[in-house]
Amino acid sequence: MALRKENNGTWTFYGQFPKQSNAKTRYYKKRGFKTRKEAKFAEIKFLEEHQKTPTSQIKLNDVIREYHIDAPLSLKESTLKGYKRIENNIIIPAFGNRCINEITSFEIQRWINNIYSDGVNGKKYADETIKGILLHLSGLLTYAVKRDWLIKNPCASVKQPKNPNAKPKDKTSKDNYWEIDEYNKFMEHIEDEQRYDIYEFCFYTGVRIGELCALQWKHIDLILGTITIEQSLSALTSKITSPKTGNSYRTIKLPHKIVEKLTTRYNYISQLRNFNDEWFIFGEQKYISNGTIRRWFNEDVKKSGVKPITFHGLRHSHASYLLSNPMLSEQLIADRLGHTVKTLRDTYFHIYKKHRKLLDDYIDNL
Repeated sequence: MALRKENNGTWTFYGQFPKQSNAKTRYYKKRGFKTRKEAKFAEIKFLEEHQKTPTSQIKLNDVIREYHIDAPLSLKESTLKGYKRIENNIIIPAFGNRCINEITSFEIQRWINNIYSDGVNGKKYADETIKGILLHLSGLLTYAVKRDWLIKNPCASVKQPKNPNAKPKDKTSKDNYWEIDEYNKFMEHIEDEQRYDIYEFCFYTGVRIGELCALQWKHIDLILGTITIEQSLSALTSKITSPKTGNSYRTIKLPHKIVEKLTTRYNYISQLRNFNDEWFIFGEQKYISNGTIRRWFNEDVKKSGVKPITFHGLRHSHASYLLSNPMLSEQLIADRLGHTVKTLRDTYFHIYKKHRKLLDDYIDNL
């Protein structure tokens, strides 16, 4: 939908009709309106009338096809892979062959409610997954609205189903981290040198697992003792891609003992045939996959007998270790982790709670 003022002072509306399977692109245009408001209302009425005719109907399958032509220019491959899974398994079986101007808010609401209650083909989905399903269907229909193929998105009035009696989910890293003594106890049981170095590196840097896997020698400055995070390994596509967020691009300082270990590693590996700075710090010419590292870690946690955490818990442990020092700036810690201060506070709420208890004790003793 677009409006334009002509040289004679009148207004024109114009746009593109929905493109249907195996059909040529069709355009529309009408001139001669006295005001912009008049042209806008006339276009809305024109498109509403057009959608009532069979020639204007476009199926959701057609929208999905067109969406995936444009989406790679703005979305990561891993994101699109997840969207395709939702489309093929859930959205297309329900609405794929339906004309988008016939899909109503009422049936979308009943559809998402049924998924919440009964799942799809016997498979139940978590609340966050159901939220993602509804959001993606809404995104597809918004795409159709923006291309003048639909007047209004029927998902706009649909509410995500939820259990009104459910307790709020704790989104913090509570319990998924180690204190320094727990970490040390765990490391006492690690015999494999490569695994030891990986765990140690993550505990003292707080990098995400994808960032760790994608680290190459070109990203490290052994003189300054820093690493630069500018890429990540996608667990979905097994490809090197950009980091998680804009804040994730960062350069962080390494402890001296990590620099010493990496220097020793570099002095050895740089003598190997065909070595170059594109080799991976942990993995040589080929990166170690996210899944392999997680499997190693889970095996070692089980053997050690310490409190179980996920591999991502090493990142939480690093953050908690830094936040336990009140002399360190929140902003500096957030920068090191690739977070905003708000995300830092939301994710590590348990540490701030501990600080408040220390403050209360301090006040009591004044």
